[in-house]
Amino acid sequence: MSTGQGSGKHKAKKDHFIPQAAGNQSNQMAPGSRAGNPSGTSQALVPHQPSQAQQEQTMLVPKGYTVKPIVPAEKAELISVAKAMHREEFGSRVKELFDPEREAALDALQTGIYIGYRCPEYKWDCIRVGVKSKCFCGHLLAEHELCSSVRVPCVVMDCQCKAYAFIPARPEDVGEFWLRKRRNFDPSAWRAKCRCKHNHEEHNVVGNHNCKISGCSCPAFDSNFLCAACDKHWEQHQTFFETETQRKEAGLPYGEAYLPFAEMPNLRNAVLSGNEADDSAYQAITSGTGSYSHLGPSSSSARPALPPATKPR
Repeated sequence: MSTGQGSGKHKAKKDHFIPQAAGNQSNQMAPGSRAGNPSGTSQALVPHQPSQAQQEQTMLVPKGYTVKPIVPAEKAELISVAKAMHREEFGSRVKELFDPEREAALDALQTGIYIGYRCPEYKWDCIRVGVKSKCFCGHLLAEHELCSSVRVPCVVMDCQCKAYAFIPARPEDVGEFWLRKRRNFDPSAWRAKCRCKHNHEEHNVVGNHNCKISGCSCPAFDSNFLCAACDKHWEQHQTFFETETQRKEAGLPYGEAYLPFAEMPNLRNAVLSGNEADDSAYQAITSGTGSYSHLGPSSSSARPALPPATKPR
């Protein structure tokens, strides 16, 4: 029957039709469609395939998302990588990170009293300690009785601390920089912890610092973190209170050499002012025109090479 044959031919032609992809316009033809073909040869439209170059320049991102082009580091070393990551914010990030040590160094230049956290065998300080630095007892250095003695007791009522002992109070001090990127992370609530999983404020401030938590058999504070500067444990460090003369005799940096990154002018400037190219703060210190008159050796003598590395506990 003619009706059945006609419908069959019509259906066959539909089977050969390839629909065009939405949003893509193309003049390419294929067998199965008569569009634009006066000879009657059956051709069909095929989807447009973007070139490889177009695909490389296309990126699907959420609405409102800002994308910065990726710029590779100039050298495969820490500072170049950090600059490539933070770009124009590099100087301000460095200043923010080292603000506590900057304040500690400037206080030392004014008072002549240097407070450093380091391993006894080192000739440089892992961290410069200031009045806002925390003690193992949980109180700040400002809450201790500063005197000429190396034993600086805590003056907070009912605190049994008899000698200030620096303890890291920021995750950056132990190399855990990523913690601040966590949602709802509270830096003020962070505490350095023992291997028993309890923090330093949950340990006794005298003796071996045994744990006070009921049921915990921890006999002494055994840090579960390493120093970001030397990769050694807290127990291997000491807190030193020294005069400028004592540091000079011991071969330790003092004066302008005590500033963070004193041997690297660009980073030193970033710490002092947030701008690598701005050395005005450093010039004010070294010229003696400001409040800082305690000058030591040139910055080229600061931070000697580390002693041979030893395996951490």
